[in-house]
Amino acid sequence: MLEIQSNDQIVQALLAKIVAATQNTEPAMRAIGENLMEVSKQSFEKSASPAGIPWASNTQTTILRYLEQLGGSNYNKAGKLSKKGGERVMSKKPLIGISKDLMRQFSYVATWDSVTVSNSMVYAAMQQFGGTRSQFPKLWGDIPARPFMPLDSDGKPDDIAQQIVVETIQEYINDVINSQN
Repeated sequence: MLEIQSNDQIVQALLAKIVAATQNTEPAMRAIGENLMEVSKQSFEKSASPAGIPWASNTQTTILRYLEQLGGSNYNKAGKLSKKGGERVMSKKPLIGISKDLMRQFSYVATWDSVTVSNSMVYAAMQQFGGTRSQFPKLWGDIPARPFMPLDSDGKPDDIAQQIVVETIQEYINDVINSQN
């Protein structure tokens, strides 16, 4: 879950402008939620964090489990990877499984004074922050962090999230001002 709590003076001043102009910050909060979700979804397209840092590649174990889940003709009669199996291996991106649920299960809740962006998959935090088998014995191996939400390693909004918040609010203010003229 990404919860933006900002005491940043710039953000507070911008929100005060919205209140002065419209008495309603909820549309701006919804726009922030939409923009933060979009940045998170784009991480899956790029196989990289919102900051552009590439994710760790899939391990051999992950690839083999993926092929097993897919079933079908991934191996030839000699037990070697078939052409189809090879194509599947080459196209397998980190964090994108058969269901693609992790990249689809984003939502947000916006109120007049807050916005919370979340991913409903139970393993989302593990994929975002990583974890070791010693921490979580049911894992088949260590999971490297593959950040897809704009959070730092402590789970706080990072510079990208702050930038999105400021730019979204500024854009919203400009839209309000233009609509009043």
